[in-house]
Amino acid sequence: MADFLEIQNLSKNYGIVPALKNVSFSISRGEVHALLGENGAGKSTLIKIISGEEAPSAGSIVINGEEVREYNPAHAMASGIAMVHQELAVFENMSVGDNIFPNTMFLSPGGFINQRKADREAKALIDLFGMAVSPRQKMDSLTMGQQQIIEILRCVSAGKEIILLDEPTSGLNREEVGKLMEIIRRLKSQGITVVYISHRIDEIKEISDRVTVLRDGVYVGTYVNDELLTEMELISRMVGRELSGTLYSARGEDGIATEEVVFEVRNFSKKNSVSDISFSLHKGEVLGFFGLEGSGANTVSRMIYGLEAADSGEAFLKGQKLKKLSPDVLVPAGVMYLNNNRKNAGLLLNSPALDNLSIPLLKQLSDGLFVNRGKMTNHAEKYINEFNIVIPSVYQMPRNLSGGNQQKLMFSICIGSGPEILIINEPTRGISVGAKGEIHRFILELIKKGLSVIVFSSEMPELISLCDRVIVMAKNRVFGEVRKGDDMTQEKIMAKAAGSVAGEAS
Repeated sequence: MADFLEIQNLSKNYGIVPALKNVSFSISRGEVHALLGENGAGKSTLIKIISGEEAPSAGSIVINGEEVREYNPAHAMASGIAMVHQELAVFENMSVGDNIFPNTMFLSPGGFINQRKADREAKALIDLFGMAVSPRQKMDSLTMGQQQIIEILRCVSAGKEIILLDEPTSGLNREEVGKLMEIIRRLKSQGITVVYISHRIDEIKEISDRVTVLRDGVYVGTYVNDELLTEMELISRMVGRELSGTLYSARGEDGIATEEVVFEVRNFSKKNSVSDISFSLHKGEVLGFFGLEGSGANTVSRMIYGLEAADSGEAFLKGQKLKKLSPDVLVPAGVMYLNNNRKNAGLLLNSPALDNLSIPLLKQLSDGLFVNRGKMTNHAEKYINEFNIVIPSVYQMPRNLSGGNQQKLMFSICIGSGPEILIINEPTRGISVGAKGEIHRFILELIKKGLSVIVFSSEMPELISLCDRVIVMAKNRVFGEVRKGDDMTQEKIMAKAAGSVAGEAS
């Protein structure tokens, strides 16, 4: 395969902070080329330069023998490059078809919009994924995974020569991931070049032809993906050291810390969403929730924090029935919620880290009517150090941080308010292996300090590593429970999650 996209001595600085340092490698036409590295390795910066969102400080990009002279999205698109970001960029108030073809008008001979043709073209693409979605359906009625697929279909429909996929499976279930892999193979067979960024090394091993590893903004190497290249070898190249054993810190086998119940839900139900959800959380426990797409697990995570209302059911905090279940009641009572969407419901991306960390504690960080900047700075620096957040200063905007550092910033905001109970939805979504390990260690340290944690995650190894118990949902209800020890295996969890009779009995 001939070189098609060449990265030549590329560097990028943000002020005095170098994000890329003299990076050079090439990508061939019609290959699936994976970019791998820890959060902060420079992957996102590199992909933003290729897509024209950023300009390099030095070096160049050459596409099909022509050096890129302009770095802006319009020029990149004209050069045959399409980008699918990790964070969704969809028009929620528009139809699925309009999202697939936002810039295409299907006109009849008389100059009128031919809606039938537009729907037919959209339906043909939707059918590639076997999705039960209508072209006229509004985007805000779709799940996050379905919206992710529609954004990928928009990219496919544009007929580009180079497609950049940044964590494309972070919001997809297993079936959707398999269909995405089929689409990527089809694109490759058509001679389209795919640049694939993912922290899921099993996906990279499955789909890529070659893998380029970056570390701390420096090019480490490009490796042919074959049976000789193992996951552990790739991870060791990412982190710069040899690894052995488990990748994550693991919860001990000592089980639930105490018998004291600190939070309890009884018979939560919501029409067409979930039915008869009951569980209890013990002091010092890590309680996990797992369910496949559509199981209702994500709805439960929102309902128990009052972000969605239940039609019926009761909630108890330390034995006391809650008359109202809402964040404004739970936050003062010591219950915090970490959202699964950093962009839309987790961080103020365009406000300094200092402000993000201070907002939950403005009263404590104020002198009378005025905030005390010294107290704010001391508080922010304390938690930035405690959570090992890589950031130039407390005035840096979260938008400019890597996904892993954004996630650690969200953790520090929650923990900085001194909660007793923490509800976490997808604690390590879209972050690197090393950052996952750090997040897991943070959670286990919190447990040692007496906190109780509920973790909703789509990653079974994560739940098995962290949790005392895992509640498994299927068909919009609790389908079973597994406990730490021999009972907590991926096979038993999946049997229950699939809603099988055998899983329910095990």
